Amino acid sequence: MIDEKAHTTTADRPMLFARHARAALEMHIPEARTSEAYWILGTNVAWVRFRREDGLYGYFALRRHLDWVSGEAGLSREPLQLGELLLTPAPVQAAGHRIRLGELLHGRDRWWPAGRNGSQLEERLRYLALQLAVRGGAHFRRWPGGER
Repeated sequence: MIDEKAHTTTADRPMLFARHARAALEMHIPEARTSEAYWILGTNVAWVRFRREDGLYGYFALRRHLDWVSGEAGLSREPLQLGELLLTPAPVQAAGHRIRLGELLHGRDRWWPAGRNGSQLEERLRYLALQLAVRGGAHFRRWPGGER
């Protein structure tokens, strides 16, 4: 268990969000559980970068803003910081790309309610992490545009 008080809100302890988000990402993304995974845990954000079998780098992130949560998936040729990846739903020439989960699911609605307590937040983060693993993994199956 991450939090001894699982049914309390995390707003008063922002780093707790990152710990919950990491646990959710590790649950659904096997590469995030390896010792080679590179993690950043910050206030209201948790993201992981790992080297894929094809030599590219995969990224998954969960973010919180006020009482809303969202996720992102990304891909790069070199190990970069998440913020260095171009945020775009369409392939363009760049060192790396990322896309918001809302774009992958609906083309809109990039943020979801975080819930009123810790257990609702954990449930929401597990749902978003699963969607990132499935939709983000499929979207970045290979380098956008087909070239490597």
